[in-house]
Amino acid sequence: MKDLILPYHLLTFCLKAYKGELKDEDNENMFLSPILAPNHFLKMLPPVRIITGSADPLRDDSYRYLKKLM
Repeated sequence: MKDLILPYHLLTFCLKAYKGELKDEDNENMFLSPILAPNHFLKMLPPVRIITGSADPLRDDSYRYLKKLM
């Protein structure tokens, strides 16, 4: 991935700092990526506020998560 704002090596560094050693099954871990959470789990969440800007590199992911929450 070539992104000047969020380079891939920075993302993996931050994820390893948060989680520790990464494993293949982490790709399906809803606690690492809440968009993977099943709908019955999302319904139990308190009200959610999502704030994003037009230049936010995670803007599209925020919209996808919002759509799933709705």
